[in-house]
Amino acid sequence: MSPKKGQEVTDNRINQAKLTSYEDERPASPAPSCAMIRATTMEKLVESAVEVFDEQGDLIDNSDLPRVLCLMHKWFISSEELAEKYVQLYQNCDNYVVCDVICQHNADNSKCMRNQFKAKICHALRYWITTFPVHFDHDTRLPHVVHNFEQVIQAEGYNKLKELVDISKVPSYDWMRIFSVRNPTAKHARKVSLVFNHLEPLELAEQLTFLEYKTFRRITFSDFKNYAIRATLKDNPKLERSIALFNGLSQWVQCMVLSRTTPEQRAHVINKFTSVAKKLRSLQNFNTLMAVVGGLTHSALARLSKTNACISSETQKTLVEFTELLSSSNNFSNYRRALRCKGFKIPILGVHLKDLISLNTAIPDRLEDGLINFKKMVQLAGIFTDLMYLQNMPQQSVPFEANLDLVNTLRLSLDLNYTEDEIYELSLAREPRNSISSPPTPTKPMVFGDWVAGISPPDPNMINKHVHDMVEAVFKNYDLDRDGFISHNEFDDIAGNFPFVDSFCVLDADQDGMISKAEMKTYFVRANSHALRNSFKHDFHETTYFKPTYCIHCTGLLWGLIKQGWKCKDCGINAHKHCKDTIVMECRRKARRESSAGLPPLEGSSRTYLPWARSKATL
Repeated sequence: MSPKKGQEVTDNRINQAKLTSYEDERPASPAPSCAMIRATTMEKLVESAVEVFDEQGDLIDNSDLPRVLCLMHKWFISSEELAEKYVQLYQNCDNYVVCDVICQHNADNSKCMRNQFKAKICHALRYWITTFPVHFDHDTRLPHVVHNFEQVIQAEGYNKLKELVDISKVPSYDWMRIFSVRNPTAKHARKVSLVFNHLEPLELAEQLTFLEYKTFRRITFSDFKNYAIRATLKDNPKLERSIALFNGLSQWVQCMVLSRTTPEQRAHVINKFTSVAKKLRSLQNFNTLMAVVGGLTHSALARLSKTNACISSETQKTLVEFTELLSSSNNFSNYRRALRCKGFKIPILGVHLKDLISLNTAIPDRLEDGLINFKKMVQLAGIFTDLMYLQNMPQQSVPFEANLDLVNTLRLSLDLNYTEDEIYELSLAREPRNSISSPPTPTKPMVFGDWVAGISPPDPNMINKHVHDMVEAVFKNYDLDRDGFISHNEFDDIAGNFPFVDSFCVLDADQDGMISKAEMKTYFVRANSHALRNSFKHDFHETTYFKPTYCIHCTGLLWGLIKQGWKCKDCGINAHKHCKDTIVMECRRKARRESSAGLPPLEGSSRTYLPWARSKATL
């Protein structure tokens, strides 16, 4: 078969391209073996996808183009529109191929080039039907186009080709349509230990994996696309459910540990969850593994020094290994290498959602001439290959038996309604700061954030404490020669950022030409100025982050998939909800509005809780 005169051979060079995977640390994505395709039309892609099949329906050179097109076309056009382009190509095949002048194009003539081209079109459709059957059950308009196409083929007498596009045996995917929305405020009259105490680590890991599998595979291509474009979970209940399961599991891990009254009991629970994590790793369930490890390394547990002292060295070593596996360093390179495994696997949803948003933001769908950006389609296909992997996997392929009674019970146990503050308060109740014995009920001390906001009463002891922290922060950032005093030159920098501060001679009480810490503390305590407090007051708002972000106070990862932490609208610092009110740091942008000084932000000393003596949170 040869193209008609006027058809550019270079347009079909993609037919010979074998789409492979990038071997770097970016998301694995298929790409042409020769970088010659930059942009094209959907019609050309369809024609090229047909040309990579031979007359028997085998792929030439194992080309990956048909898979990429079938997987990613819905980013650009509907499945109905794609099917219509195949039909149009079939009906206009005489515009694409030239047959012998004496050929009558009889249906039984296997040497007719037009018949061969039609057979390739039907094989291309057959590939789509068998590789992505969910499209033909889930899209209500697509089957109508295919049935009409069958009638066209039958009218021409091509009964064998008609069998190729038969969709009568496509399995039902009704389970993707059945979706119940739970009441997020519903309370369950049960203990959080309902399931945990009675299951071995392997069984618990298997049932968690089955629950994750059922939730993950209900998420559709459209759900992922809408999130990538809109960057919000609004009107996206299936994706929201999956994220709620992830966050609920992470909280359940914390609650199970904190429900035990002694350090030894809490360490035992941590040891058991670490065994669960091992089983999750062997099942290649990376998403649930991320939730469990995230719960175990959360700051509410990492601060429990007595509990951590009781954890076995083997458990500590295992947790360090898992945090390295799931580390965000080098764009989650360790995890991405592990995900190249074969067989049943569940990817980390949050990592690939961020990939989608980053790619969609950085690369346009179409280029200046209106052509489809083929390189974007190829890179998107790499991400969606991982995200949609479970959708076409039959339940029989799950490597264990599910106990639906246990799964439903576990689902209820994970429907927690605890806030970050409540969990952290329970952590403080179990092991209070600088206290030998735990109080019977959680107590909440007045925090720095309440003082600067004017919420807390002017308790002298608390004022002295907060002023001490502020003065320490000032000296840390402005005592450049580290002699323990503020000189005239150093004070000029301070005055540039604190225009309300009186002159140097007022703070230098003994008139020795230097301001000591004691003199500055005395001045600030006496002033107790609203302007002073206001310079340290931040305008925090709950925020969703699309890349790994760490708390300015405890240096821990802002955990979760959405609304992971709080960001100051004025100076841009980020913090956990339970850390934001303890931050002693100048709100730098406010100071800039009051002064033109260009000094670095004034940071206070932050108490850091790190798990198992690690130098930095690695998740």
